[in-house]
Amino acid sequence: MSQKFDPSPRPALRKAPDADVHPTTHIAPSSTGDSVLEGKKVSLEVRIPKKLRKQLRSAAKDADSTVDDIVTVAIASELRRRSK
Repeated sequence: MSQKFDPSPRPALRKAPDADVHPTTHIAPSSTGDSVLEGKKVSLEVRIPKKLRKQLRSAAKDADSTVDDIVTVAIASELRRRSK
């Protein structure tokens, strides 16, 4: 942090020129620290196509995460989307 603090007001925020193309919402995006993702982990067996499993493993490796974490976040995101 800087030692000198400038108390003068900053310019107000402006609406972006492309705001009609990329609208914003008042709802902040949820993070993986969501209460839905907390708690005891349980097993779930799901049958998925082999090609999808391969893509899932690749995505987990790229994100330096586990397949379980990727699936958990994906399911939670979809549930939030459907509940709106």
